[in-house]
Amino acid sequence: MTTKAKVTKIGTPDDYLNAICALIGLTDAQFGKAVERYKGVGKHLTERESALDRIAPEVFPQGSMLIRTTVRPMRLGKDSVPFDLDSVCRCAVNPETTTSQTLYGKVESRLRDNADFARRLTAEPKCLRLNYESDDFYLDVVPACKDPSDPEGIRILIPNRDKWNKGLQPVETWRRTDPLRFAAWFEAQCEVRRRLNENRALAANVSPVPPNDSIAVQAPLRRVTKLLKRQRDIDFLGDDYQPTSILLTTLAGLHYRGESGTADALERVLDGISAQIQAASPNRIVVPNPTDPAEDLAKPMTAEAYVKFCTMIDSMQRRLAVLRSPRTPTDLGESLKGLAGPRAASAASAEVQDRVERSSERGLVGIDFAAGGLNILTEPKYTQGVQPVRPNTHHLDA
Repeated sequence: MTTKAKVTKIGTPDDYLNAICALIGLTDAQFGKAVERYKGVGKHLTERESALDRIAPEVFPQGSMLIRTTVRPMRLGKDSVPFDLDSVCRCAVNPETTTSQTLYGKVESRLRDNADFARRLTAEPKCLRLNYESDDFYLDVVPACKDPSDPEGIRILIPNRDKWNKGLQPVETWRRTDPLRFAAWFEAQCEVRRRLNENRALAANVSPVPPNDSIAVQAPLRRVTKLLKRQRDIDFLGDDYQPTSILLTTLAGLHYRGESGTADALERVLDGISAQIQAASPNRIVVPNPTDPAEDLAKPMTAEAYVKFCTMIDSMQRRLAVLRSPRTPTDLGESLKGLAGPRAASAASAEVQDRVERSSERGLVGIDFAAGGLNILTEPKYTQGVQPVRPNTHHLDA
């Protein structure tokens, strides 16, 4: 039985967007170094017979590294956008009798026991931050405990610094958050045809960071989320207030409908967000947290930031439309540059062109005369209406 040769279109919007997603994702070296530092911090915090040992600390990742939507650091001029790894240090304390300030102090003290951590440590309102400025990276540690009102023991309570030193009851110094259920919700949105169990068990004291998947196997929703976050980083570079990653991630997850191609998925999400903006006008959109509907994720944006966010969505729609329509090389370049920044756009174009050239040298580039466009073949022969193009060897005929 003869196996049919496979035909893959080249130079499509998906080609360029996937190349961009690969370029703006973490390199294996960046990912590996972040995980190594996370493990080192986790090991220190959970070390036996340490000051924290009596409250049974457990460390696990949350945020973009957990849901695999982290984008690599970006520099434009003197400004930079670092990447981070958010982690939770969940301890067995009773929030009814222990203030969040007390636990925050204990975790901070334990981190300062390590000289390297101590020199990198800054006390942020919501976390303890270890800065690795030379690598445009920081690692956040969020002290936490289980929320006793959650019968499944998944939701956590984290410090609410605004409530410290106010003479309040200990439980009033905490605020609730649900990073594991959010990760499960996002995973379910990635796999819209298959719902996942939200009850994620944490067996180890230091839970592993999910692998750094290649773009080839990454869900389209993850790619779309990365593209939204990269556009945010470009448009809001240097701004004090900007759309948060959880807001962009939630919007992407809410409007994604299982499209298999990156361009189709991005178009669906952008159209959905745009429709939501128009329906809410002249008011702002409300974006409930999937794990806590009372929390509006769009609320922290200032009025100025919200207008800029709406403009960002509109600009992305227009650039994607250019990318998907008949275009000149200049149109293509400007569209890619707007979506990814000049360096990533140039590298993505070069990567697609390199694929064409390498395939051409092997006689694997073909033309679909009916549908138009270039295709990559697995064998140098006519298949599925695609005619191979004879390789250009640059030899003169005798």
